[in-house]
Amino acid sequence: MDTTDFKADFLARMHSPQQMQVLFNHLPDVWYFMKDRQGRFVLGNDQFVKQCGESSEAGIIGKTDFDFFPADRAEGYVKDDNYVMDTGEKIVDKVELAPDPGNSINWFVTTKVPLFSPAGEIIGLAGTARDITRAGLALRPYTEMQVVLEYVRDNYMHSIEIKTLAALVHFSVSQFERRFRKVFQISPLKHIMNVRIRAASHRLTTTNDTIASIALDCGFYDHSHFTRNFHKIMGSSPKDYRKQYTG
Repeated sequence: MDTTDFKADFLARMHSPQQMQVLFNHLPDVWYFMKDRQGRFVLGNDQFVKQCGESSEAGIIGKTDFDFFPADRAEGYVKDDNYVMDTGEKIVDKVELAPDPGNSINWFVTTKVPLFSPAGEIIGLAGTARDITRAGLALRPYTEMQVVLEYVRDNYMHSIEIKTLAALVHFSVSQFERRFRKVFQISPLKHIMNVRIRAASHRLTTTNDTIASIALDCGFYDHSHFTRNFHKIMGSSPKDYRKQYTG
């Protein structure tokens, strides 16, 4: 048996890719979606529809990320989409921070793959995203640090010591720092800073709170400390970032 031909023949006889959506609707904490070449949603499973704030799939079809997410997040998603569709390369298990529907800052693992026409033309992409803090043992390399991620998420507005995080997973400080860096490719201190900056960027684009109050609420000890680190990570000052994404 030619396994390649066997597989291709079977897939060609499938009536509709939406048959696969039934499966994805029953996978907990998995968001599944498809987009066309213009970045418009073609389908999404129940979990993804809820993430977009809609009650049925009809509410997302034909719309884009900009219809559901803050402009700064949408731009990041579209940038990854364009990479996949322009190059034909996959993005596999990209670990990133984003607010969940309750506006908590969580880690997500995202995969995007190009979709091809019978003629070999890229016509869109399909993707999945999983919330690490909810996904369970399927993402064990990440979830063994779940208690640390949750602690940082819930306490980023306060001072956090690395020895406190290490104690949560029963490691020495040096063991913890090595393990965390191996899993997430960044240091624990960098993660704490990222969470604070992401929380601050969300506040900047969704509230009218002053920059000074946002800085203090997100764990920065003064305005200049906040501005310096915000610019380092986001590429602009808090003031310019707010102006860019709120008009």
